[in-house]
Amino acid sequence: MPNRSVAPEATAVARPNLPQPKEIMLGNIPLTVVNLGLQPLVLFEIAVPVGRWEEPSPGLAFYLFKMLTEGTKSKSSEQIAEAFDFFGSHLEVIPTLDGVSIKLYTLNKFFPALLELLVEMLTESVFPEGEFNTLKQIRIEQVRQQHAKNNAFANLKFREMLFGKEHPYGLLMDVEMVEKVTYQDLLHFKNALLTAPRLFISGLVTDEEIGAIEQFFGNVAFHASQPVNNHPLETTRYLEVTREDSTQASIRLGKVMIDRTHPDIHLLKITNELLGGFFGSRLMKNIREKKGLTYGIHSSLVHLQNASYWTISSEILREKTELAHQEILKEISRLKSETPTAEEFKMVVNYMKGKFLNSFDSPFSSHEMIKGLKQAGLTEQYFYNFLDTLDTVQPENLCEMATQYFGEDDLIFLKVV
Repeated sequence: MPNRSVAPEATAVARPNLPQPKEIMLGNIPLTVVNLGLQPLVLFEIAVPVGRWEEPSPGLAFYLFKMLTEGTKSKSSEQIAEAFDFFGSHLEVIPTLDGVSIKLYTLNKFFPALLELLVEMLTESVFPEGEFNTLKQIRIEQVRQQHAKNNAFANLKFREMLFGKEHPYGLLMDVEMVEKVTYQDLLHFKNALLTAPRLFISGLVTDEEIGAIEQFFGNVAFHASQPVNNHPLETTRYLEVTREDSTQASIRLGKVMIDRTHPDIHLLKITNELLGGFFGSRLMKNIREKKGLTYGIHSSLVHLQNASYWTISSEILREKTELAHQEILKEISRLKSETPTAEEFKMVVNYMKGKFLNSFDSPFSSHEMIKGLKQAGLTEQYFYNFLDTLDTVQPENLCEMATQYFGEDDLIFLKVV
């Protein structure tokens, strides 16, 4: 019997054998295959590059793809829902700033039948006007709720400060914008459904699943995505939004940052992790544990398709926001000048190794990691470069990265109280 009173011995993380995706071209449509798992289950994803950059009116991509399940020329919305339910499958439609993900989870034996239905939804949707009006009212309530909650509103407002009010990433949706979108706008935009996507499939993938994809998607007349215009940044350095009924404040700090193709990105990720990326970070120890100003504070690097940014976020007692702001700046300054202790350094490196390996602990989590890689135009070498950096990084490298990238001169600060 193992002795439960003694912690297991820690061992060094060996270089892992990461999943090796297979790339197949279906005409001009790339298919990435992640063949993992023992159960007869697959995740099939259609990643359509139609988002804020491509839509002529704010929110049109949301309506267009959310209405895929509302009926085709031969099937009602009820029949579509019953088909997925009958096969014990699950369909998700997830609009993002950069595009829309359509995810199908199903058993292998039902995959061809559901794939045929999915293609029918893409090519023969009828967009009932009544369902559009219902969806529009739902969207209005969602936007109202986002604006009513300090933390959700702060996230949106902070992006506006980073990129500008007219920038696709900075555009802050409000109720008036939602109400302006018309049914005719939707119909004029419907051809965007057939914008050439990237396809991904993971799980127990056999030649049968790949053959079904070739059969049903090979004959779809997809068209190339439209080139997007460049949008200049219009940054706002400081903003305070006051609300009468707030009991706590949401604060955000950050700036536009280097993207995943930059040679410093892995060192910067480690530096950010030490500052505020996990529960043992310096910000958590100071702002939460020592000062008791918040339940949680977090810093992160956010990578979008056409930009990246760094942010520190927290919900703070309303009367303590200025103290929290100064303590955050103090920790950033300390990171530039104070080399991590051996224990602190070892903890963050080991934590990041473990978290990275956990990201590949199932076929579907591996799917997400590899999808992000492919959409960014990177190869699997990116992952190995990250592991190599974790093995070779020195404590003083983190001070250098903080000095170079976490300067206060262009730091943006938002306070919603």
